Amino acid sequence: MNKIELREVIKSDLIGLEEVVSIVTSFYTKRPFPFTLNEALSSQSIYFKAYHQNEFIGVTGIAIKTPFLAETVKTVVKEEFKGKKLGLAISLAVEEECRQRGFKKVMTTIYADNHVMIGIKLKQGYRIEGFHPDHEAPGFDEYSLGKIL
Repeated sequence: MNKIELREVIKSDLIGLEEVVSIVTSFYTKRPFPFTLNEALSSQSIYFKAYHQNEFIGVTGIAIKTPFLAETVKTVVKEEFKGKKLGLAISLAVEEECRQRGFKKVMTTIYADNHVMIGIKLKQGYRIEGFHPDHEAPGFDEYSLGKIL
């Protein structure tokens, strides 16, 4: 299995946050409301850069919903590292991060056409909890998935 190290990007690290935003926006090119530095700075989410063998390979994050519930967000593998099962490895690493922080349940929302990430989450034991047509805007359907840790 690919060992992933998650390094938290603190809010005062503007260069690090800009890297996170850049990678996320490069993947979600059709998102109706692009992820911005202001959003990253103002949210209660915690963002991470993901490293494999000391190489920066992607990003992920945790949105704290309640003391019990965390949502994994913005999980993206950099283009040059796709196809190497690193999305699964990042997903497992952020789930473990949630567990270590004391959350009892983790959830996520995934665009309905992102079959790769939906498959990854289902293999990790997540269950589909809902379908949200036109969630962010017309044509942007999402699934919500959850897992008890």
